[in-house]
Amino acid sequence: MDLINFQQALNNAQVYKQRHLLLGNGFSIACVPTIFTYQSLFNEADFKDSPQIKKAFEILKTTDFELVIQALEQSGKLLEGYDNTQSKLASQMLADAEIIKDILIQTIANNHPGSPADIPDAKFNACSNFLSNFITSGKVYTLNYDLLLYWTLMFNMNNQQSKILPCDGFGRDTFINSGEVEVSDYVTWQGTSKAKEQNVHYLHGALHLFDAGRDLQKYTWIDTGVPLVDQTRLALQVDKFPIFVSEGNCDSKMDKITHSAYLYHNFKSFSGICSGTYFKKPASSCLFTYGVSFAENDNHILECISKGTIQHLFVGLYGNPETDSNQQIIKKALELGKYRSEIFKLKTTFYDAESANVWGKTT
Repeated sequence: MDLINFQQALNNAQVYKQRHLLLGNGFSIACVPTIFTYQSLFNEADFKDSPQIKKAFEILKTTDFELVIQALEQSGKLLEGYDNTQSKLASQMLADAEIIKDILIQTIANNHPGSPADIPDAKFNACSNFLSNFITSGKVYTLNYDLLLYWTLMFNMNNQQSKILPCDGFGRDTFINSGEVEVSDYVTWQGTSKAKEQNVHYLHGALHLFDAGRDLQKYTWIDTGVPLVDQTRLALQVDKFPIFVSEGNCDSKMDKITHSAYLYHNFKSFSGICSGTYFKKPASSCLFTYGVSFAENDNHILECISKGTIQHLFVGLYGNPETDSNQQIIKKALELGKYRSEIFKLKTTFYDAESANVWGKTT
C-alpha cells in the first residue's frame, strides 16, 4: 500500500467544512518515546507490593496494562461463576485489576516530564502548527492522559500570532460576596455553558483533571506556582486520583464515561461530530487520526465513526504499512465503513504519520 503524505491529506480535506482530529498514544510517543510506550511504563512500574500482578504480565507475555486489566476482570468474573468456592480468589483478581489502574496512573505521573521546560520550544512550535490545521475550524479529541497536549496549548497562549484559540470547557466561577463580584481561586468545568465553545476534549480524562465532588477541577500552574506534574504527584500521595479511564475493555470504559458528566459530555461531542446532521445527509466534515492504534478496547470511540455520517476518515500510519500492527489498523479502519449505506458511505485514506512532523522533523 502506498501512503500519501500529510500535506496531500490536508489538500484532499479542503472540500470539507470542518477537519477534526483524534489523538492516540502515538502522539505522546512521538514526542518522548522513552516514557510513553507501555514497555517503558512497565519497566518503571512499582510492583513490589503486588508481585502477583507482575507475574500476570509475565504469564500473558505482555507489557500492555489494559490487556492485563481486562484479563483479570474477565477471569475474576468467570472464576466466581464457575466455582463459588473460589470467591476469595475471584475477588482478589478484581481487586488486582483496580490496583493496576492505580499503578498505571502513578507510573505515568512519576515518569512524566517535570515541566514544559523539559520539552524544547521547537517541539511545541511544530505541534502548534500541526494542531492549527484542525482547531481553527474543528475540534481536537485525545485518548491520552498526559499533559503534552495541554502544555502545547498553553505554550501558544503567549504567542500573539498563534491561530490556536483553545477552549477545554474549564473556567472560573463568579459569585457575589457582600455585594461584591468575586472570582473563584480554582478552575472548574463550566458544563453546558461552554459546550459550544469547547474545542479540546479529553475523552479518557487527564492527569490535571480531578473530581472534587461537587466540582470537576483543573489543576493549573498559575494558581499555585507548583508544576502540574508535582501537583498530581502530591495529590496521589494523599490518595486523590485524577479522572482516568483505564478500564480493560470498551464496555467497562463506557460504563465509567457515562458515570461522569464531563467524560460523557466529551463522548457525546465526539459522537456528534461523527454524525453531524439531523437531516439524513452526510456530515460535511472529516476526521484525522494520529497515533491511534484502533484497538478493540477503544471500540466505544470507533463505533461513533462506524455508526455516524462523517464522510472521510484520514488514518495516520507510522512506518511501513506492511507491518503486522499497521495491517491490523488498516483492517480495522476499513471495517468501520463496512456497514454504511451508500448515502453515508465512509471514504478512508491512509497517510504517512511521520510526514506530519507533529513534533518537528527528526534528524
